[in-house]
Amino acid sequence: VPDRLGRLPVKVALGGLQGRVDSRLREMEASGLVSRLLQHDHTLWSESPHEITNRLGWLDLPRKMPGRVDSMESLARELVSQGYTRALLLGMGGSSLAPEVLRESLGVKAPYLDLSVIDSTDPDFIASIAEGLDLQRTLFIVSTKSGTTVETLSLFRYFYTLTRKALGIRSAGEHFIAVTDPGSPLEGIGRGLGFREVFLADPDLGGRYSALSHFGLVPASLMGADIRGLLQSAQAMARACETPCLGAGDGNPACLLGAVLGEAALAGRDKATFVLSLSIRSFGDWVEQLIAESTGKQGRGIVPVVRELPGRP
Repeated sequence: VPDRLGRLPVKVALGGLQGRVDSRLREMEASGLVSRLLQHDHTLWSESPHEITNRLGWLDLPRKMPGRVDSMESLARELVSQGYTRALLLGMGGSSLAPEVLRESLGVKAPYLDLSVIDSTDPDFIASIAEGLDLQRTLFIVSTKSGTTVETLSLFRYFYTLTRKALGIRSAGEHFIAVTDPGSPLEGIGRGLGFREVFLADPDLGGRYSALSHFGLVPASLMGADIRGLLQSAQAMARACETPCLGAGDGNPACLLGAVLGEAALAGRDKATFVLSLSIRSFGDWVEQLIAESTGKQGRGIVPVVRELPGRP
C-alpha cells in the first residue's frame, strides 16, 4: 500500500548487485527516464518511433478509464436482470490474457456472469463447449484489436451461427458484444448485425498492455469485479511510479524493479523466477508474456520462469 507520499515499501536483498543497481538508479534519475517515459519518448528504446509511439497508451489508462466505467457496469447489471449467467470471451493472444488472469484471481461474484476464455480453435474442444451452452443465457464477447484476427472471427462465425439457428436472426445480435479498435472491420460487423454493445478501445495499445482498457475491464465487470477499485489501485501505483528513480526502498518501485532485472541480466542472471501465492498464480502467465514476448526483442531479454517449485538458488 502506498504511503502518503505515494511511495511503496519494497524490500530487496541484492548482495553483490547492490552497488550496480544503485549506480543504475542514479543514472536513470539523471537521464530523466521517468518524465521521458510519461511523455511517450520513443528514444528511450530506439531512434525510430516505428511500433513504439503507438504502443504507449497504457501509461494513460489509470487516468482515462474511470470515466468509462459507468457504461460497463450498466451493461453488467442489464445482463444480470435479463437472466444471463455465462459469458464466453472469443479472443487470441495478449488481449485475452488479462481477462483470464482476472477470472482466475478474482473469481465470479454472484449473481454475475461466469466467464470462460475461448482462445483455441481445436474442433473437439469447441464442440464440447458448444454442447453444454444455454444460448438463451449466454453472452459472447468478440475481442480483437485489429478486428481481423482469423481465429477470433472464425470462432465468432461459428457461435453466431449456432445462436441464430437457435434463437432467430432478430435475437442473435443481442447475445454478442465486441471489443475492438475504432474503425476496425469488427466494429462494422457488430453494428451491422445489431450487437448489444460495441466497445471501442484506445488504439495506442499492445495486446498484453491492454489489461486496464476495455479489453480487460469489460470482461471483469461482467464477472462482478470491482473495476472502480481496480482502477483506484492502478492510480495509486501510477503515482508511485511517477516519482524520481531514487535509491532502493525509497523511490519509484518500477525503476527499482527495472534496475534489478536489468543489472542482474547484464551480470549473467538472465532468468527471473516468479514465486506467487496460489490466489494470484495466474498472474505469472501474463507477466511471462510481457517479459518474454513483448520486451524480449532484438536478441536481448530475460527468460521468465513461472509455476516452478521453489528450490535452492
